[in-house]
Amino acid sequence: MKKYHKLGGKKLFYLETGIYTDWAQIKKLPSIDTLVDIGVGINGTPELYNHFNSAHLVLIDPVKEVKNYVETNLTDRSYSFYNYGVDEKSGELILNVEEESGYSSFLEVEDINFRAKPIDRIKVKVDSLDNIMSNEKNPGRIGVKIDTEGFELNVIKGASKTLKNVDFVLAEVRHNHKSFKNMYSLSEFIEEMHKNNFILTMILTAKPFIADLCFEPRKS
Repeated sequence: MKKYHKLGGKKLFYLETGIYTDWAQIKKLPSIDTLVDIGVGINGTPELYNHFNSAHLVLIDPVKEVKNYVETNLTDRSYSFYNYGVDEKSGELILNVEEESGYSSFLEVEDINFRAKPIDRIKVKVDSLDNIMSNEKNPGRIGVKIDTEGFELNVIKGASKTLKNVDFVLAEVRHNHKSFKNMYSLSEFIEEMHKNNFILTMILTAKPFIADLCFEPRKS
């Protein structure tokens, strides 16, 4: 059963678990030429793909099985797929693969976020977003979505050139508790976004460990 809280004349939805979600806000985002999805997962992000239905897709994920989703479900779209992880710079990292899809991470899970031991640990190639996007010719105006299980700050630190042409960043960020070992704090992530001239403009979801936040360039 949903509970409602009125704010500014609009109904915002809260589940009994305390989860807030308002993805309808993406309608406020500007049109873009290229949508970059970092951390595609085996089910993709169809809500964003459908909303930005004419945008070229740049899809980035280190998990091999994601390629099957892309080739099966996006046959009618213009896309590039990079089977990499994203970090500050190029190299290799160990990916902790969990049984439940969408939870694999380059970081070790803290006890508060523990679900089960990884079922595999694999070495994968990583590169910076700036290096990856150098392969894209004339991407135009860009929108970015990041869901990398505690590695979001690393992505931003390797994206300073790309961010100059980005109209929004949708990031699933960690807050409050340290759910991964050696991970960033929310304040560190926001500070890095500020360094790149981005400010927080929307909160799309708020959950016990994570929140989906929208950052847009600061208007001069």
